[in-house]
Parts: sequence; C-alpha cells; structure tokens
Amino acid sequence: MSAAIEIVVEVSAAETEFAGASEDESAGAVCARATYRDRGPPRAWLGEIVENGFRKSVLPNGIRVVSERIPHVRSVAVGVWVDTGSRHEAAPVSGVSHFIEHLVFKGTQSRTAEEIAKAVDSVGGQMDAFTTKEHTCFYVSVLDQHLALAADLLSDILQHGLFAIEDIEREKSVVLQEFRMVEDTPDDLIHDLFAERVWPGHSLGRPILGDKKVVLALDRETILTYFRDEYCPPRIIVAAAGRLEHEELLELLRERFVGFSRTCATRDGDPPTLEPQVQLIDKPLEQVHFVLGGPGLEQDAPERYALYLLNTIVGGSMSSRLFQEVRERRGLVYSIYSGNAAFRDSGLFYIYAGTESGDFTKVVELVLDELRKLKRHGVTADELTRAREHLKGSLMLSLESTPSRMTRIAKQELYFGRYFTLDEILTAVDRVGAREVEALIHRLLGGVRLSLVALGPVASHAVTPNALVL
Repeated sequence: MSAAIEIVVEVSAAETEFAGASEDESAGAVCARATYRDRGPPRAWLGEIVENGFRKSVLPNGIRVVSERIPHVRSVAVGVWVDTGSRHEAAPVSGVSHFIEHLVFKGTQSRTAEEIAKAVDSVGGQMDAFTTKEHTCFYVSVLDQHLALAADLLSDILQHGLFAIEDIEREKSVVLQEFRMVEDTPDDLIHDLFAERVWPGHSLGRPILGDKKVVLALDRETILTYFRDEYCPPRIIVAAAGRLEHEELLELLRERFVGFSRTCATRDGDPPTLEPQVQLIDKPLEQVHFVLGGPGLEQDAPERYALYLLNTIVGGSMSSRLFQEVRERRGLVYSIYSGNAAFRDSGLFYIYAGTESGDFTKVVELVLDELRKLKRHGVTADELTRAREHLKGSLMLSLESTPSRMTRIAKQELYFGRYFTLDEILTAVDRVGAREVEALIHRLLGGVRLSLVALGPVASHAVTPNALVL
C-alpha cells in the first residue's frame, strides 16, 4: 500500500482499455451516516446492462457494480474503486487520500487490523490498496468460493473503519518511511519532480504522497471530514472479474451497503497549464535520471489508439526506436522508455532514461534526434504492423489475469461509463493507419519546446531551452 508514481510506463493510458495491472495506491472508511432505509429488493437493479459476460447494475444507493464472468478460472478479484485521488485534494490536505488508504486497514468496528490480515491469509487470498492522482482502489483476490468474504471485508473497511487516534499517529511514521523510500528511488522520484515542474501550482503536479509536513499534521477530524465528503456512493464502483455470478455479487453487496448513503462534496477544477521547463537538480547519485516530455492526450481522446501505437514505436517496447538505438546499439542506458500519463482533462507524453553523468547530454541529444526523425519521416509500415500486434498481444495476455480484467472494466466505467468489448478494441487498433499516427506526431511534437527535468550529478552540465525545440 503505497502511492503510485503516476507517470511511469506501467501506468500508461493504454491500461484503461488494455492491460489492467494493479497499481500501488490508497483508500479509507468510517461509519456511514444512515439516511437510506432498506426497502427490500428493488423492482429491478437499476441500469442493468448485459454484454458478452459483462454485467453492469446500480445499487439503490447509487453504487455502480460491474462484473465479468470468466467460467474457466477458479478465482475472483473484487475491487472497490473510488473516483477520488490526489488531484482532488486542496493544498492544505495534500496527501490525505493516500493516508486514508493506509488507515482503512487498521481496524473496523468488528475487526482488528490483525483479524483483517488473518481473514485474507487464511484462505490464501491477497488484499491491498492503491491511490492514483484520480482514483483510489481497495481490492481482494480469492478463490471463487470465498466471494462472500471478499465482499464482507471490502464493505467493512469502506464503511466501518475506526480511524483511531493512536493508529493515525503510528501510521504517520509508516508513511514517513514511504516518503524516504521514494526519495531514495530516483527513477521514481524524477517523475514526481517532472510533473511538479511542468504543472506548477496545480494539484496534478503534486505527488500522490502529498506534502510531508501536511501529512504529519493531519488530525482525525480533518481526515474523517475528507473521507465523508469524497467516499460517497455516486463516486464508488465495485468491480469484479472471475468465476462468479453477477446476481450473487449484487445480493452480497446490497446486504452489506444498506444504510450507506452520503452526499458528495462539490468539486471545482480546471485543467493544468503546461509550462515548459529545463531544470537540472544536482544530487550525488550513481546515474543521472531524466524525464523529457511535452503535451499528451487525455484519457478519452479520440486519437488515443494512435497514441498507443506511437508510444509503442517510440519507447514502449523492446523493439522500439529508443530502446534499440540508445540501449542496444549505443549501450548508454539500462532503462529507457516512453509513456503517456493520461488524465480526464490533460496528459503528458514523456521519455525516461537513466545514464552515467558523462553520457547525459549525449543521451538527451539521441532522444531528440529520434523524435525529429519521426517528425520528418513518420513511421514505417513495418513499425506500425509490429506495434499493432504488440498491443493486441498485450491485451490478450492480460485477459488471463482476473485482477487485470477487474481493473480493466473498472477503469472503463470510471473514464468512459461503458464497457468496450475485445472486438471493439482490436478493431480500433487495426483501424489506425500511418496517416493518423503521423498527424498525432505533428500535433504533439510539431514546433513545441519540450521540458526536461534531470536528477543526479548534473552540476557540470547545461541544457538550453532552445535545444529542446523539435
């Protein structure tokens, strides 16, 4: 249970419709103020949708339930997804979402923290949580025969968390160690530093862990107030995938969420404004870690499939241009990749690399050269074919994991409010041609000045802003 670094290759925009690997993020729970009375089974589950093993319903209190039946497996993954993350925090409570994620596992009205852990371990299951910049998730993976236990544990921590003062103070020490861990992990830290520099003053630019001083000063009432304002039924999705029956899941959830009703706090928020930056941060490390990037696409952009393919060609696979040129031919890096950090209203297309101090400027120049070649010459037919097959293969492989499939349907509901069939996605990928990819290249890279943030032994280096104009 730790904060996800949002701008990393594992957490790419394609995850929403492609692979759904679990992220490292957060959540919380407290006793609900009951305003809903059990009226017995509703006439029909609201908003019932049935499609290719996928089912969607809405509980009477507004919680959305999505599931995908996979009859050939023996497991089930269940997640509670809350449409709240670090971008929804005001600066005076920066980090509260991630802190809540930790606290919900510290005990409820009926279970101690140890009893929660033992309940999952005793059936060979897994339970965890993560916070991103736009959502929070708690999830449980168990054998299908223990679906009721998964529903019971998740509903319990969401509604009946104690948030005891002694737990709050003790967990601050744990989170402080997490801050220090990130600071000692430069290939993660550099992504936070990049977002902070290019989106100054905006909540998307703040790290998911938040502000250390703010987190250490959080009190119980502030935490509970934020929790009640954000963890409300209209912002909650329960997603499940595996060997399960949708009707059974609905009944389990209906029983456990009786009386859970809250009004969501209103939100204000504008998209961030990208401000190109060049910042070299000197720190005694073995390598220089840098992120070079510019504008990307939002989650639901019509051109997103073209971006998935472009990313694969640039640095999203082992056969990509950057991996082959900078690592395989030149031997200048161990790690280099590209990605798109996509949000509801904005995005960043970026490249990460780590290299020796003496090779820093050379690697930056090589990356820029490859991007300029893309602008001048576009992509080849062979690259496009390989990228298509790579994406489709990744999607098919992800379908073998119940947590991945649970994540996929949850994110589709969060960002699109609908389910995408496998055929829809494969058709959309196949439909993208070289013309669409090259139009996107000129849109994202045409005449823009990229931003560069580097961390490590960079005191002897200098990069001018004009050098980053493509």
